[in-house]
Amino acid sequence: MHEFIQAISNNYIAIFLVAIAGIVAIWATNFARALAKNRSGITRPLYRPYTLYTMFISAWILSNAYFQSGLLVYLGEPAATIMALAANMFSGLAFAFAYLFSCRLVSEREGFQIKRWYWLFFQATCLITLVTNLIPGLNVVSVDVYDIGNFVIRFGPTSGLFFGILILLIIMTLTNFVLSSRSKLKLQQIKAKYMVLGMVAFIVSTFMAHFLIPVVFNDFSVVWVPPALSIIEALLVGYALLHNRFYSSRYIAMISVSFMLNAALYIVPISLLTTRHFQMESMLFVVWTVVTGMYWNRSHKFIRAQVNRLFYKEKGNPVENICNLIGEFRYSTDDAVVQLNEVLKAKFGRIQKVGNNSEENNLFLSCFHGDRSVLVKEELEYEIKHEDPEVQEELRDVTRAMVNAGTSLVLPITNEKNEVTHLYMVSKEKENDLFSSEEIMGLQRLFDEANRFIVTEDKVRKSQVLAGSIAHEIRNPLTKIKYHFERIDADMFGVENGSLAPFASQDMKKLYQELSEGKKAVQLGTRFIDAILDELRGDGISTSLFSYYSVGDLTSQALKDFSFYSEDHRNRIDLNLEEDFFFHGSDTLYSFVLLNLLKNAVYYFDRYPESRVRIHFTQAAEGNAVHLIDTGPGIPATQVTHIFDEFYTSGKKQGNGLGLSYCKRVMESFGGSIRCHSVEGEFTEFVLTFPSVDQEEQDEETQGRIKQYVAGKSCLVVAQPESGSWLSKELGALDIKVCFTNDVETGFTHELNHPVDFIVLEQSELNRDIGLVKALRAGDLGHHAQVTPVLVFDAKDSEPTEFSEHLVQGEIEGVFDKLTFLRSFDNLIDEGKLAKLGSLIGKRVLVVDDMQVNRMLVKAYLTSEGITVDEASSGDEAIQKVANENFDLILMDIHMPGRNGIDTTHEIRRLVGPIPVIALSGEYSEEVTLAIREIMQDHLVKPITKQQLLKTLTKWLVDSFVSSKSMQNEPDTKH
Repeated sequence: MHEFIQAISNNYIAIFLVAIAGIVAIWATNFARALAKNRSGITRPLYRPYTLYTMFISAWILSNAYFQSGLLVYLGEPAATIMALAANMFSGLAFAFAYLFSCRLVSEREGFQIKRWYWLFFQATCLITLVTNLIPGLNVVSVDVYDIGNFVIRFGPTSGLFFGILILLIIMTLTNFVLSSRSKLKLQQIKAKYMVLGMVAFIVSTFMAHFLIPVVFNDFSVVWVPPALSIIEALLVGYALLHNRFYSSRYIAMISVSFMLNAALYIVPISLLTTRHFQMESMLFVVWTVVTGMYWNRSHKFIRAQVNRLFYKEKGNPVENICNLIGEFRYSTDDAVVQLNEVLKAKFGRIQKVGNNSEENNLFLSCFHGDRSVLVKEELEYEIKHEDPEVQEELRDVTRAMVNAGTSLVLPITNEKNEVTHLYMVSKEKENDLFSSEEIMGLQRLFDEANRFIVTEDKVRKSQVLAGSIAHEIRNPLTKIKYHFERIDADMFGVENGSLAPFASQDMKKLYQELSEGKKAVQLGTRFIDAILDELRGDGISTSLFSYYSVGDLTSQALKDFSFYSEDHRNRIDLNLEEDFFFHGSDTLYSFVLLNLLKNAVYYFDRYPESRVRIHFTQAAEGNAVHLIDTGPGIPATQVTHIFDEFYTSGKKQGNGLGLSYCKRVMESFGGSIRCHSVEGEFTEFVLTFPSVDQEEQDEETQGRIKQYVAGKSCLVVAQPESGSWLSKELGALDIKVCFTNDVETGFTHELNHPVDFIVLEQSELNRDIGLVKALRAGDLGHHAQVTPVLVFDAKDSEPTEFSEHLVQGEIEGVFDKLTFLRSFDNLIDEGKLAKLGSLIGKRVLVVDDMQVNRMLVKAYLTSEGITVDEASSGDEAIQKVANENFDLILMDIHMPGRNGIDTTHEIRRLVGPIPVIALSGEYSEEVTLAIREIMQDHLVKPITKQQLLKTLTKWLVDSFVSSKSMQNEPDTKH
């Protein structure tokens, strides 16, 4: 028994062939089980011949293993003759069933019904194989055995017929594979190429080992090679049958070469050492095995990287390139998909959310079951040919849906519960290109990691939409509250200059103060909503409406707007307006930053009754700064470095940690920064830095802008000689015709004879002759004088006396300071202070807005100035009214159901030409702003004040210069 076992195992080739036969047998068993279970996608007419072919190949390999084992010598020549006949019979039957399989493959279009003569040829080859090998002496006469693997076969009279039939079978099988590769189905073409590749390798080896070498050299020692190589052909054909997705040849080569090189790195050294017959050889194997286990992965990773570079150059292989995009999904799914499409060379690719009511999505989702983890159009087209009729119809529906969607691959993206939430849909740039198996593998790995970023971003977007909807909905009641505040103010108080008359009772003053605080709270609320909406848009802070502002003016206004808890709190704020400077940014956003800092400082006023807030400005060559210092509790050093982090808060129960982080983004949008320095228990200082603005250049632009407006106008200056002369000179430099006098009565007499466009009074003159000014306003000096705007200035910078806007329309600042004067005068023009009083009376304005409360508020503002207001709740209604009535100006909302404001304005332009249209919208993204500039004259951003609205209307309805601009349809960008 011992000798028998030794005889079997004393030849490595025999062991190798038995192992191969075992692998092929397992492979054949797999097919047999699939046939028995009638598994989906397994076509019996096609797979049955291949299964039988594989079984006979396994038997042929085993019979050849006999000739390479000790059994050949042990059992002698009679057994060898029987095994030679068995090997011939197994090989003949294997080739016959391979031919039958190829015939089935070619007849795929005809439902796998092969032609009659194919069947006759197959049956004839099987009969010849059986007859020539079962009847002794026909094919093999005897076998001369000399040693293991050393033998000579003596062939009989029918051997030529038998081997001729085998050659013919191989040629015809190969021809059928080539014909199959001409299928219209791209997937079938690839499958056929794999089969042809395996068959060619087998044919070449068989011709060399079984015919050429034995006939020419009478050497049968290498006849085992074709059976050994048959595993390649069997596996390639079987792989092509079982799989509808294939790796590219380059990727297979890269993986194979890198593995073999890494294996050689460990096999070659130990082989060389063992051939030298080193002592302690067993210990050497143990040590080398440990070394291999420790360094295999490291060396393989290094070798694979080098081979990868060799095969793919610097581009890298598809799997790595796709997986490397995982980090991009952390920041933006849309941007990551764009890069992914570039890697895949896709003409189309998007991530689509799975909708509950989407018929297309539900159809795709129904296919993701069992082994199917991705939909590929070409795979589905192939499966339609091989599935049961009921399954075919379902696959046809899915294929049609993919064609209609313009996609050739659909991959599911799941959440943490393994529920499909999104679909990645993509198609190749070239229609003939298929997705390789490595690309699909890379996509699956990518989305296995990136799915959490995609799902999270989708949740964030949902939250943003919800928050945006809530913010918009909150805006409406705030607008309504603001409307009622304005009605109460107008009906009960009728205040024009922001303060009640001195004779008002204390209760009236208190009530009015409460009303004013409520209006400020509403204004701040709407500003904060705007900040929320800016963030939710996800485009960062828009800079499209940035302009130049005086930091001193905005800071003063912010302190007036801030809702202090008490007058004591207000008196603990010190503002130093020296070293005022201009910056480029947004007045609303700057006010938000300052109010946020004030709110944080004032929060501690009650707990620290001695604390104060000091605000001052500094100018330097490298930049300007606003300093806000409070002497409250200070901030611990451990917290200072975190106060600008999002969601970081400390010391306040109701804080959300977003205020200072948003302030930081605002300052960065201005091109500046915000920093904090604090000593706990002593003080906290916030420093807002701004880039320096070339003020002289800016003032030259300001002077040019003023000249465009006032050139050719006339004015009366009533002032003391020194200030009057200076002011007359500067006004004259602006191309204004100036009449100067130091006496009010003389000046007003001149006004009666030579009317002017506006009057400038020094405050001391106004105080002395206030009666004459009241007479002018009463109409005693004529209608022209009555509506002439009056401006006042104080050369001594004393505290100005409050006058009703009915008497004085504005104040000029900076007399004896040219730069300050120009800025002040430009602001007065921009605010419409040089327009004739009552110049808006009788103007007709159409307010277009789908929200009634917005129309009510605007109408309340305008009707109080004598403007006739008509309303439209939609774009179509606005077009109808404009077509039938005449309007001087249109206030247009942008986002409305149906026809939006942009399209409505285009249609109005077509109907009536260049009528001034002002955008009145809460939307001011870059895209919307550009669209507004193209078609409209101006843009008012909600929420608006009455002053902003009247200033804009005066600009476009009264001022001659701006009116000419509107006729040219040149949008204005200053707000």
